[in-house]
Amino acid sequence: MQNSYYKIKENYSIFIITICLPLIVWQVGKILPTFDDFTTLQSPQFTSPWSILLLPNESFWRPWDYLFGCLLGQFTGLFPILNHVAIITGHTISSFLVFLICKKIGINYHAVNIATLFFFFSPASLGATLACDGLNQTYAQLWGLLGLWLYLKYQTKICFILWPCCTMMAALSKENGLAWAIVPPIFVYAFQLINRRQALKHVGIGILIAALYFVLRITLRVSGEINSEYLDNSLISYLKDIIQLLAYTWLPIDYMSIVYAPTRNWPLAVFTFIISMPFLWMLFFRKPRQLVSNTLLFLIICFLIVISPHVITLVSIMHNYAGLAIASIIIAYLVNQLSCDKRLVAYVTLYLTAAIITDIHHTIAAQKSGFLGKQMALEAIQKTVHPIKNAYCITIDDEVTPKYSSFGVRPVDAFAWGLSVRYYTNYAWPDNIRDTVLFENKTEIVKAITDSVFSCGSQCVWIADNQGIKVINK
Repeated sequence: MQNSYYKIKENYSIFIITICLPLIVWQVGKILPTFDDFTTLQSPQFTSPWSILLLPNESFWRPWDYLFGCLLGQFTGLFPILNHVAIITGHTISSFLVFLICKKIGINYHAVNIATLFFFFSPASLGATLACDGLNQTYAQLWGLLGLWLYLKYQTKICFILWPCCTMMAALSKENGLAWAIVPPIFVYAFQLINRRQALKHVGIGILIAALYFVLRITLRVSGEINSEYLDNSLISYLKDIIQLLAYTWLPIDYMSIVYAPTRNWPLAVFTFIISMPFLWMLFFRKPRQLVSNTLLFLIICFLIVISPHVITLVSIMHNYAGLAIASIIIAYLVNQLSCDKRLVAYVTLYLTAAIITDIHHTIAAQKSGFLGKQMALEAIQKTVHPIKNAYCITIDDEVTPKYSSFGVRPVDAFAWGLSVRYYTNYAWPDNIRDTVLFENKTEIVKAITDSVFSCGSQCVWIADNQGIKVINK
């Protein structure tokens, strides 16, 4: 009995996560797909040519996404619950890897457990863990962390087989996973577990791994278009992205209560800010001298490396997840310098309380967004006189109705250009959906489009705006 007590005491983060996991899976499993959840490769795939989607194009090379989508294409009833289970499983395994890595580098058990809970409950994870299409982001980090763990554990020749394999798995999950090609030697050098000469040699090996990836990607590339979102590289865009990423990573404020007008709640936002600050003050300001160390410098370099692919291209709320594991290990390192007293325990408890409040608010909002899409789809199905083969969707986007990532989705985005109808008919009908997006609701334009598409074989027109659905049957 005493042994069990000490095991729980030393590993209480794992115990807390295990207790919370069923409730988390239950609640996240209620989140339904909206917007581009229906268009990613992590949605059911039916007819797309495997040779094209398994090979790299101009923007992506994510074969695991496509293979997962093919599985869903065979078992459509598993979408999106299988997505949620796979993502939460990946996030949980990553939490355990953070735990193991912190223990391996000699962090005390209090700091290890605090870092693990920070990673698991951080609102910075929500963009990936609450999304139906967060599989690639989750597993890019998981494979990267596994590579780091194996690099730490096996300082022998086998390390140079396992680490590159994990890095390639991470990169094939999502492109930012390639950053883990050079993180492990820098990370291990930070704790003086290898010397400078070894670190430089191993960074060179990491560069060769990255070079191999790019050679394969260029050689195997098929036609495709570059995602235009990746081309906005203005200085203002960079600064905005960096500020957003740092804020979401370190401050568990309920940002939804600030930036999303329909749920704006300043008292809640201020409350989560206030109760999260004592812990951050203790970390960064109570003993400022501890911030001046080579170890922390190299950990910050690792953090910058893993977030750099997104900063260079695109930062959305989902992408905050990329640096979360290294941020958690930085937390562990800083807490390790502090004495574990009642005040630290109280501050950590307040910080995690802020994080969990934010998690709950975002989860409820994501559930409501999914339910909105379901209501609109079922309304369109009810108003369509019978199952049809060809449908046309006119989306009227006023560009005024507020939105907030995948948590506060606008009605037109929840309806997803009519693709939600296919999902709620279990992909039975319609076979084909074409669409047009209008930014003004002009009756004559809508009528002209309707007449035109009816003459071209469409049997029904769905008109979606932020007030609801109108259906015109042929």
